[in-house]
Amino acid sequence: MKELLEKLKLVDSLKTELVIEKSDFVHKLRNIVDEGSTGIFSDIFDVFSSSKNEYKGEVSFNGFKIKRRRKFFDMNFNMAIAKGTYNQKDDKLIIDTEINGFHVMMIPFYIFCIIIYGVFIVGFLSADEIGGNAPGFAFPFIIIHAAFMMGIPYFIMRRSTRRLKHELEREFFYLTK
Repeated sequence: MKELLEKLKLVDSLKTELVIEKSDFVHKLRNIVDEGSTGIFSDIFDVFSSSKNEYKGEVSFNGFKIKRRRKFFDMNFNMAIAKGTYNQKDDKLIIDTEINGFHVMMIPFYIFCIIIYGVFIVGFLSADEIGGNAPGFAFPFIIIHAAFMMGIPYFIMRRSTRRLKHELEREFFYLTK
């Protein structure tokens, strides 16, 4: 499953090498991350938070799990979650991060879409064969509608993964300053 998500660019990895001590990095990362859940329904009330921190999640000495906090009037859907570990080698800190933009809650959505659109397509094709009055434009409309209904969430998840990767690269670099 992970290989498929990587091919679809919904899961990406990031390896960063920084010249900083592990304890300093963990302390600085904790300062920019609010403690909280990273679940799919956890960002409902984020827009009402008065915190200035950009990220929300859990940071420990062994690793982290963070996501970008939602803001009021923010049109970007921040669905990606970053999980990472850090290892100290000499004077360099190596951060291995996996960014996942796919949520398990999307599986029922896609199954439901496939079933509903499958029923519509079979219904229109069988009505046309039986001699019914199925309009000819309905079949292409259903195909186009299905492409949008299943394509838009995919591109939102893909963009969320790409944006979080870019933001974490930048944020990790600025934490060393």
